[in-house]
Order: sequence, then structure tokens, then C-alpha cells
Amino acid sequence: MKQIVLSNILDTKSYPDAGTEFCGILRETIQDNETIQIDMKGVNSMPTMFMNTSFGKIMSEFGVEKLKKVMIFQNITKVQIERIGKYLKDYAEVYQITN
Repeated sequence: MKQIVLSNILDTKSYPDAGTEFCGILRETIQDNETIQIDMKGVNSMPTMFMNTSFGKIMSEFGVEKLKKVMIFQNITKVQIERIGKYLKDYAEVYQITN
């Protein structure tokens, strides 16, 4: 299992650049048939521009279910869970991604 502290990426880059870097990590995780533990400690916000360049791009390539299966969150708040869940659901509906 891979591990990442998401705030380390978000604190050092713009949101689109952080999303692109995180997307690469997620892609590698999926291609290696692994899971990734994502530590949300210190993450204050996850704007749409970050999620588009990370979660959105991965869902377009691999599907929603594949993305969900590889991620394990740690130190995540209820608000963050709801925000990510809503984003995944809305993105899948808008772009008609089902697998």
C-alpha cells in the first residue's frame, strides 16, 4: 500500500498543478494494482480545480469504481467525505462515466 500526505502536495503547488501531481500518483497506484492511503490531515480545502485535474482525470481514464477501490482516506472530516463523494457522483453523471 502506498501512502501520501495530501497537504504536502497542496501546500507547495497551485491547485491545478497539485491535482496533476496527485493524478500521476493515483494513475501509478491503479496501474500497479495497489491501494493508496491518503492522509487528509492539514487539508483545509479541495477546490474543484484540484479535483478536476486529479479525481476527474482519473475517472475519465479508469472509471469511478476503479478510483474508489484504490483510495483509503485517513484523518478525513465528514465535510471532506461529503465533498469528495458529491464530486465523484456529479462528475460521473455529467460525463456519463459508469465503470
